[in-house]
Amino acid sequence: MANTRAANNGVQSSPLLTAFPEVLCSEVTVVTDLIRPSTATHPGAAVVVRGESLNIPYRIHHESDDTLFPQLNSAQAAIYACVLTRHLDGHVRQRHIGRLATSPEPWIAPFIVHLCGEYVIEILAEIEANLPSMDRCVYGAFFRENAVFMKRTHDRMISYWNCYYRWLYKRKLDYVGFRVFERFHEWCVSS
Repeated sequence: MANTRAANNGVQSSPLLTAFPEVLCSEVTVVTDLIRPSTATHPGAAVVVRGESLNIPYRIHHESDDTLFPQLNSAQAAIYACVLTRHLDGHVRQRHIGRLATSPEPWIAPFIVHLCGEYVIEILAEIEANLPSMDRCVYGAFFRENAVFMKRTHDRMISYWNCYYRWLYKRKLDYVGFRVFERFHEWCVSS
């Protein structure tokens, strides 16, 4: 689907085209034209959003520029904020969670959820703080459609907890990552 689209169009220079639904292609192109040059590292994470295969980049090498936001329409601004959640700098990733968390757009969910498998505890705390404003139905549908991605992301969260935080948070529910994933599990079964 989305991955095939990029390969068929010969657009392999931009990993961002495969990270968003095909219907957003022209909006993604505007953003990629503004932020060039940027490169992605690693193959990314394969997800499905409403039946469409997408590939969320692991990291984007790009000089973050918040002054671009006023030049963008709302869809483009959301796309750019999603891109910045994959930035090398954890502070940049964290700064854009609040901008995205309240959106009901299903294509934003994989960018927020992908952040939950990272080692930066402040990012997890920011996501936990935004849980009340997130659309549980949108996220629940995403979780059900992406069981493998969710398992991998959950396993990464546990691995980072074990490596960096276990000594500080001996009981699992004292660690923010376990609380976030507990809420995600509730949304998956109840929405």
